[in-house]
Amino acid sequence: MTAISHSDGPVAVTGCSGFTGAHMVRELVLQGYEVRACIRDASSWRGEDAVAYLSGLPNVEVIDGCDLFIPGSYDKAFEGCSCVFHVAAVLGNSALAQPLRSGVRATDVYDGGIVGTQNVIDSVNASSTVKRVVYTSSLAAISGAKRATAPEGYEWTETDWASDEVEEEVWHSAPNAYSRSKVDTEHLINAAADASGGKWDVVTMNPAMICGPILFKAQVGQWIEQIGRLAAGLEPTWPTEFDMYYNIIDVRDLVKAHRLAAESSLDHKATVGGARYLLHGSGGRSSIRLGTEIAEVIQNQFPTLTLGKPPTPTDDPLPVSLRNHTVNDCKKAKSVLGATIRPVEETIRDVVETSISMGIIAPQWG
Repeated sequence: MTAISHSDGPVAVTGCSGFTGAHMVRELVLQGYEVRACIRDASSWRGEDAVAYLSGLPNVEVIDGCDLFIPGSYDKAFEGCSCVFHVAAVLGNSALAQPLRSGVRATDVYDGGIVGTQNVIDSVNASSTVKRVVYTSSLAAISGAKRATAPEGYEWTETDWASDEVEEEVWHSAPNAYSRSKVDTEHLINAAADASGGKWDVVTMNPAMICGPILFKAQVGQWIEQIGRLAAGLEPTWPTEFDMYYNIIDVRDLVKAHRLAAESSLDHKATVGGARYLLHGSGGRSSIRLGTEIAEVIQNQFPTLTLGKPPTPTDDPLPVSLRNHTVNDCKKAKSVLGATIRPVEETIRDVVETSISMGIIAPQWG
């Protein structure tokens, strides 16, 4: 049996200077686990901020020098652990922060998945104790490039792969580097688990855009930063000029689902879609638009805030890849794992509250 519990010894979490990684550590210690928190560089500004937070949690040992691009750098962290939560990834906005990068963003994003996860796999295999890996993939591995050609009202499930029916040239283009990385990494880690001969197995989580409360300032980035900018009266700066739709999952719901997957004794591979779980929670809505719906939520929660307005084109419609024309849900995660999804209004409120209270944004009170 590969299910784990807090009585099985320590667990390891990769990418703990990041948003999801630190929340994963918090979730685990609140449930009685001893955690090895892996970070790449404790002396960097991000690392110092992360260590200050992580060191204040009970039963956490921070392991420095865990670099996705360095073989063997996770060996020490994983030895003696019952489970590895592989959360670390190289994202488009963090690629340039990697000291061992190639300098080509798409290459570094892709290699951060493939090369980095192979190094994690090698360290899992070097361990004599790890029996389960929970890998954080993405909704991008399920929908991704396929979203542009999906019919109106199509509902994504764990049986979908973003690479299905996509032209080879399109699939290997730079804009699809992240999605391709996640698809190929899922296949890589699944094959490695099978090749372990039952020594360890893997469960994959496929989250939508991850949002929620900020634990320390270095966590700010991507989606939560754009919501914070809107709440601060500023225009978004990334990733698009359009007023795009968000597919939100609350980070607290996501890391709880990770833990539930690790603790479950069922045969995940035998479930529909295999050992992967789509995690999405936009309050019953498939997607929620930044400049209208999210802005409305913020205004209702903070009625005196002066909000920024995302730019919208006046003469061109939204690209099909950004339209709200398909459906995301997490029926499987809720029914099989017992995952719970909080109202999206709570998620957005907590992003703004922590952004204000930690001095990350300077709100304009009207």
